[in-house]
Amino acid sequence: MKKITFLFLIFNYSFLTSQIKALTEDGREVVLLENKTWRFVNETDEKTLSDIQTNETPVIKSSASTFLMRSKKVDAGIYINPKKWKTIKMSVLPTAEYTFQSLIDPSTMILGSLMSENAPIQTLKNLRDILLGSIQSEADYFKLNKSEYRTVNGIKVLFIDYSLNTSGMDFHYIGNYYLTEDGYCNVVVFSYEKDFEKNQSEMLHLINGLVKTDKAQIKEAIEYAPPPPPMETKKK
Repeated sequence: MKKITFLFLIFNYSFLTSQIKALTEDGREVVLLENKTWRFVNETDEKTLSDIQTNETPVIKSSASTFLMRSKKVDAGIYINPKKWKTIKMSVLPTAEYTFQSLIDPSTMILGSLMSENAPIQTLKNLRDILLGSIQSEADYFKLNKSEYRTVNGIKVLFIDYSLNTSGMDFHYIGNYYLTEDGYCNVVVFSYEKDFEKNQSEMLHLINGLVKTDKAQIKEAIEYAPPPPPMETKKK
């Protein structure tokens, strides 16, 4: 549990860095990793960082993703495949409504989450810039692999694919981000970098379960207590 909690602190961009950083002669920042190799802190190509492409091919959720879990904050939700994913309880993410653990391979760590926040984000690009700024300021190493607009289940989302290293561990993240009238909702999933390629298909199935739907209705529990019996009067 401690290991998973630490990883989700990374997931929430609130982890502490522990690597040695330095500057090259031309002013670029590098980091010394645990295996004694050097990397540039940010290896993102400038064009990749500044441009957001548009993918015109519509994406539909997997037919095996049949179980709908609705957000309690915004009009969005996620369809998951209950044979491939299970929900787990996590308390370290204030924006996370549901956290998922992969059932594909018990020996492989793959975690995901549906997160939402009632924040006044104006555009998906604004959301991306806030997100990437937070990650870059905290990660020892960061690389944005891709960001593009997509149409997923009839809604416009921003797909983001990035890699990072912290405390000597390499991770790979992908996610879909969606703006609603009340804020935003996103589904993100990550694994160790070495496990990403072989599990990429199922990870995509998870994030492509994001849909627009009415938010979950929170029912107030009212306990009914019968009235107390009448008090007996004492006979004189």
